[in-house]
Amino acid sequence: MQRSHKDEIMKKILPIATLVVSLNANAALGPIPIYLNTEYRTDSPVIGSIASTLTFDANDIEATGANTFLDFLATVPSIGLFNATGNTPAVFMRGGESHHTLFLVDGVSINDLSDSNKAISYGLTGIALSDIEKIEIVKGSGSVLYGSSAIAGVVSITTKKGANGKHATVNTKFGTHNSKTYTLSASNGDKDGFIRFNHNKYTTDGIDARTDTNGEKDGLSNVFTQIKVGNEKFDISYLKNRNKAEYDNFDGKDNENLGDRKFSRVAINANKKISDIWKTKLSLAQTTVSRNTGLNATTIGDKFKSTSITLLNDIKIDAALLNVGLSKIDDKNTTDNQKLSSKNLFVNWQKNINSIDINTGARYIKHSKFGNETIYNLGLAKYLNNGIKLTGGYGTAFSAPSIGRLYGWGANPDLQPEKSKSIELGVEKTHYWGLSSIKIFRNKVKDAITWDGGYTGTSPRYFNTGDYLAKGVELSVNANIDSYNINFNHIHSKSKKNNSLTKVRRPSDITNLTLSKQYGKFNSRIQVIRRSSVTTVYDGDRSGYTLLNLSTKYGINDKMQISLNVNNATDKKYSIASFNTETDKTRGDYNQLGRTIEVGLNYKF
Repeated sequence: MQRSHKDEIMKKILPIATLVVSLNANAALGPIPIYLNTEYRTDSPVIGSIASTLTFDANDIEATGANTFLDFLATVPSIGLFNATGNTPAVFMRGGESHHTLFLVDGVSINDLSDSNKAISYGLTGIALSDIEKIEIVKGSGSVLYGSSAIAGVVSITTKKGANGKHATVNTKFGTHNSKTYTLSASNGDKDGFIRFNHNKYTTDGIDARTDTNGEKDGLSNVFTQIKVGNEKFDISYLKNRNKAEYDNFDGKDNENLGDRKFSRVAINANKKISDIWKTKLSLAQTTVSRNTGLNATTIGDKFKSTSITLLNDIKIDAALLNVGLSKIDDKNTTDNQKLSSKNLFVNWQKNINSIDINTGARYIKHSKFGNETIYNLGLAKYLNNGIKLTGGYGTAFSAPSIGRLYGWGANPDLQPEKSKSIELGVEKTHYWGLSSIKIFRNKVKDAITWDGGYTGTSPRYFNTGDYLAKGVELSVNANIDSYNINFNHIHSKSKKNNSLTKVRRPSDITNLTLSKQYGKFNSRIQVIRRSSVTTVYDGDRSGYTLLNLSTKYGINDKMQISLNVNNATDKKYSIASFNTETDKTRGDYNQLGRTIEVGLNYKF
């Protein structure tokens, strides 16, 4: 019944979208200018940034030449992306665990309930780059404002809305490994009302994921569709994604497995200005996800559903801003009828006093299994002469075990929540040519949850194993010199468990240098990424590597643009992981892409 209802929704949506596409469109596409500031969870902060943040708009994303969100993350400074072909993708922000980073789309979590630890994992494949208006990455604990899973950071994605007339765009890309991307987007409206439709399909034959196989290829297919309707005060959206990924099984057998992931989301947002000093926003969202695996994806996985409701209030008092929020989140395994619930009350206050910015807040959590918990944060920024700003932040965080870790495969119903304390100190300097900064950070997690490394046998496979510590320093420079945009970032970090064991798959050093420049109708970009060696599970250190990525775009006219992207231009041979075991350390590596070349055409109607 549920699937039939969704099909009916799509049957109603598609004719509307087709009508929008057929309209004669000459006006430019533009977003309704209401954006969430992810660091403060409000669209109207009264102070500047204190935490370490990165922001990318649609042009920045397009300039990377990426086809998928995974491709884009691979180009982001200081993001530790583990994306071995044929394996579960993971993000290790600032050396944290993969489930310590919270991913949001339009304010709704997309962390994967079908994943046992509720990390983003395969959810990374279900995000269409063509529909993104802005990406904000906040490094450091965000649990006070966003709750569980925000121990190491928050990645917030804002999708596009239709405004300023009628518009339609078709984009195609073709490249190495028979990769193909087709995108259709259409919109119509203004601030009083809009409709936007986006459909994206990406396929590739891929490569042989592992060195032990007979040369078969592991392909990928990703289909994304979203419809959004609304205005400045109200909007509703429906998103549907299906991702099929071929992979090789961990035991060296069944080299032609298929992971078939289905994801859908319905979200409603309503905004109301109560008075000149008080405005409120109500958000409701429901996501469903399932993943079937094995040969021809015949191993049927459980189905999960997450329902959330959030009420946010922004109250301006003189030159200060008070944010008060209420939320309720229900996570449910609908196959086995298992459920976890969390009710939250959070407040955040920010104000500038003389030359000091202050941001502080607290969250009270009432969890259905783990009872009550209170966490808090404090951030300060001091402005000095000569464009210097000193920043500091301290925060605590709380992350309850996922429903999969408590009741699913390898489950341990006796797991306890993870709790963390984090601190960050920084110096920023504004120059006539740009901005430079250095940040020192430290995050210690108590009762860290760890998988024991086994795939067979009886439960449990997850345990609380003591303390987890991630610390380091990050340097960044953003400059504009002689019309060249220069971005440099270097992060040095160490991750340890119980003060002794270095965590695997975390490079201690990540360096990124990006140069871009506009030459007439050409917009070109060069990126160099250097990642140091990493420790693997069973076979010692894995060598570091350097990648060179090139891209350029040429505007033929106001409506048509062509692009050329060359990633890993030097055809660097490297590996970031193996599938060796404790007893067999000769099984081989997960292969990585060599040089890839892609051409694209973008046409606006």
